[in-house]
Amino acid sequence: MIDIDAVMADFAVRQAQRQTQVVEEIQQLKIVILPRLQDAGIARVEIRFDGCGDSGAVEECVCLGADGASIACPDVTLQDGEADKADRTGSAELHSLGQALEQLTYLALERHHPGWEINDGSCGELVIDVAEATFVLDCSLRFTATDDHSTEL
Repeated sequence: MIDIDAVMADFAVRQAQRQTQVVEEIQQLKIVILPRLQDAGIARVEIRFDGCGDSGAVEECVCLGADGASIACPDVTLQDGEADKADRTGSAELHSLGQALEQLTYLALERHHPGWEINDGSCGELVIDVAEATFVLDCSLRFTATDDHSTEL
C-alpha cells in the first residue's frame, strides 16, 4: 500500500530543493548576463512571453540602446564553465547570450508563476534595466470567470 503522507512529504522536500536550485540559477544567470549587455551598449532588454492551453514560449527578445533604438542581441558565446554554472546540469547547451536571456525568463516564470502556461495562461515580459541592474517580471494571468445566478420565480 502506498503511504500518501510519505509521498506528499517527499514531494514537498523535492519542491523545496527545486525552488532553491532555481533561485541559485537565476542569480548566476544575472551575473553572467549583465556584463555582456553592458559591453554591447544595451541599456534595456524586453523579453516577452505568452502561453495558454498547456503550452507557452518566449515570443520575443528586444534589446534597446540608451537612445531607445533596437539593437540586435549580440552573438556572444558564454565563456567555458559559465553555462554549466548557470544551468547546473553540467551540460553545455546554454551557449549564447540569447539563450541565457530565454533561460532566465523561463526560470523566473517557474519561480514566481508556476503553471503560467496552463488553461487560460498568461502573458507578460521580463524587463532588464542594465544600468540599474534590475530585473522585473511583469505577468498578466488570464482566467475565465462566471457570474452565475439562480432565481426561483
